[in-house]
Amino acid sequence: MRISNKTIDRIYCNSMVRQSDTRMEENHSHNYYEIYYVVKGNTRFFIDDRLFDLQGGDYLIIPPNLAHYNRYIRQTTRVNIYFRDTDVRRGNSYVIKDMKELFLAKAAMFHTPGSYRDLLENIIDRMVHEDPISDENTEVMLQLLLQEFFVITKRYCTANTGYSSQLAQEGDITIQEAARYISEHYYLPITLDLLAEKYELSPSYFSKRFHLITGMGMKEYLTYIRLKHAETELMSTSHSIAEIAENTGFSDSNYFKDVFKKQFGLSPRNYRKSRKTDLVENSEQAVSEIPNDV
Repeated sequence: MRISNKTIDRIYCNSMVRQSDTRMEENHSHNYYEIYYVVKGNTRFFIDDRLFDLQGGDYLIIPPNLAHYNRYIRQTTRVNIYFRDTDVRRGNSYVIKDMKELFLAKAAMFHTPGSYRDLLENIIDRMVHEDPISDENTEVMLQLLLQEFFVITKRYCTANTGYSSQLAQEGDITIQEAARYISEHYYLPITLDLLAEKYELSPSYFSKRFHLITGMGMKEYLTYIRLKHAETELMSTSHSIAEIAENTGFSDSNYFKDVFKKQFGLSPRNYRKSRKTDLVENSEQAVSEIPNDV
């Protein structure tokens, strides 16, 4: 999985057409929010143990540091908007009441009713037009447009589960259920054979399908989920490294230390120390160009 620890220095957005055979190389995450809006076409996302099927007028809001992966089902015109928490605030308060709960706390999908699509897409078009100007007024203009985007969303757009009959027909729901099982039982000894038997699929077919849909192999996904819980336990408890390894399903604490360091760049012990003493280092890694997401 590709992890970016860089931040952004303002809102960025772009519009792009992707063909049905375009593939993300791997699952990825980044340190800022993302809005993924589908103007036309059909794309499928896997985020946070859930599948989302997006068509024209649908969009996802993806929180920071949440791994996501998408496939294009048909040729798709999409717009990406990247923003920070500060971009939807005025002073110390969010521009919309319950902003955090409604839009920012977890991955969420929304649908724009046909009668309001022109209104919302006009805001998006203005953001895309503003992005390359990049003068002293661009940051403020983009913030105002993004805040207007969220006001329109709250007034007129509806939350959407992302479920479609096409997902069920293609068997992707089975993989979603398997991913959710992993998330809920990560501390148990889970194997490919166990999951394949549970969902009545051959191990080879299950493995190929899981990778196609999630962007990760089953073992890689299991490790990712375990490490997410290990990170939380590191920062919220005083448990020893060995205890955390055992609690999150790692039978070998040395292996846990190795995979943790590979993903986070620090040993569990040093990560705990660095996060508690230096939470602002990322602000020095701000990028001043549009992220290159698929």
